[in-house]
Amino acid sequence: MVTGGVRVRELTRRFTNRRSPRKIAMRPYILKALLVKEARRHIANRGSLVLCLLLIVSALLLSVFNPGAGAGGTGGGALIDGVHRCLVQYGEETPFIDGLKTDVPADLRPHLNFERIEGKNVESLLTYPPGVGAIQLRTVKRPDGTTLLNVDIWHPPEHPEAMAPYEAWFWRAARTSLQKLAEKQLKDVLVDPSKLSKPDTAGDDLWAVRDSYRQLSREYEALYGTSPAVDSAIKPLPVIEINRRGLGAKELDLRSAVATGMVVFALYFFCVYLLPTMTCEERERGVLLAQALSPAGPAEIVVAKFLFYPVLGILLAAVLAGIYKPAIVGTLFFWLAITALAAGFLGIGMTVATLAKTQRAAFMGSMCYLMSVSLILFISSQNGIPFLPWFFVEFHGPRIIHAAVGGEVQWQHWGHLIGSAGLGLTWMTLAGWLFRRRGWQ
Repeated sequence: MVTGGVRVRELTRRFTNRRSPRKIAMRPYILKALLVKEARRHIANRGSLVLCLLLIVSALLLSVFNPGAGAGGTGGGALIDGVHRCLVQYGEETPFIDGLKTDVPADLRPHLNFERIEGKNVESLLTYPPGVGAIQLRTVKRPDGTTLLNVDIWHPPEHPEAMAPYEAWFWRAARTSLQKLAEKQLKDVLVDPSKLSKPDTAGDDLWAVRDSYRQLSREYEALYGTSPAVDSAIKPLPVIEINRRGLGAKELDLRSAVATGMVVFALYFFCVYLLPTMTCEERERGVLLAQALSPAGPAEIVVAKFLFYPVLGILLAAVLAGIYKPAIVGTLFFWLAITALAAGFLGIGMTVATLAKTQRAAFMGSMCYLMSVSLILFISSQNGIPFLPWFFVEFHGPRIIHAAVGGEVQWQHWGHLIGSAGLGLTWMTLAGWLFRRRGWQ
C-alpha cells in the first residue's frame, strides 16, 4: 500500500519531469481558472486595494492642486531649491513696494507673498516654517533727512543659495523700481530723466555685473584723462562681454517627477512586491502544491502569473499617468515604456518568489533587492562608474517613464527602451526557468 507522503512525492516528481508538448501547451480553461483564482485572492486582500486607491487619490490631488497653471507659469512645478515660498515683508505701503508688486514674473508668482506688518513687529523676532524664506524691508529715517532702506534676506540655516531665485528677482525689481522713482522726482524738478543710464535687466541676472564693469571703465577713463603725463589717446581697459546660454535639458519639473515616481511604484508594487508575497503565501498554505498536483502544468501556472500581475500594474500606471496628463495615454512610447518596465519588474518579482520560501522572506528579498540596486546606482552616479548601471532595469525604466510623462522623448530614450526590454526579457526567461525547476516546491 502506498502511503500519502510517497504518493505526493511521486506526483511532484512527475510534475517536475513533465516534458510532453501536450502537457506544456496552453489550455484556455486552465489559464482562466488560474486567473480567476488570482483575482479572488486580491479582492479578498483589502490592503492592496486601499493602497491602489491612495495612489489614485494622490494623482488626483497632484492634478487638481496646480497653483499658477497657465499664463506661462510653471504650475507650481518648478523645483526652486529648498525654499518653496518666499515672504516679502514691509512696514508701510510706498511707491517702491508698489513697483515690486507689479514686477513679479509669472513663474515666481505662485511662490511669492507680500505681507505688510506693523513697524514695531518688523524689529521683533519672527519665525518661519520649514521651506519658507523671507525678504524683510525696513525703512529708517536718518537725522540728515535721508531714508535708509534695510534689506534683510532670511534663508534656511547654512543654505543661502536656496534664496537665489528670489534674490535675483528682488535686486532686478528693486533697481527698476528705484529707476522709476528717480525719473519721477527728476521730472518734478524739471530735469530731463533720459540722461539716467538704464541697466539691461531683461536678459538675465548678470545685469549688475555688466553694469559694474561699465562703471569701472567710465571712472577709469575719467581719471586717466586728468593725468598731466598723458599726451596720447586713453589706453582703454578690456571690454568684458558675458553670455549665459542654457543647456539642452530642461529644469526638473517636480510634478512630472512625482508622477513618474507614482507610475514606477505602481509597477513595482504589483510585480516585485505583491507577486512574491502572494506566491510565497500560496507555498506556505499548500495552495501552490495543490496547483502542482492539478491538471495545470508549470508553464500554465507561470503564464497565469505573468498575465495577471503586470496587467494590473500597467492598468494602474496608465490610470495614474492619465490623471496627471490625459494626453499621455494616447502615445505609443508610453505604452512601450510601461510594458518594458513591467516585464523587467515581473521577472525580478518571479525570481524572488522562486528563491524565497516564506512570505516574510519574499518581502525582505524584495526590499533588499531595491536597497542594493539603489545603492549601486547611487555609487555609480557619484563616482562616474560607466557601463555598470546599464545592467539594471531601474536605470533605464525611470528615464523612459519620465520622458513619456514629460512628453520629451529623444533618440537616447529609445535606446533606454531597448535596454529595458532586453533586460525584461532576460529576467522573465530566468524566472520561468527557475520556477519550472523549483518554484512550486
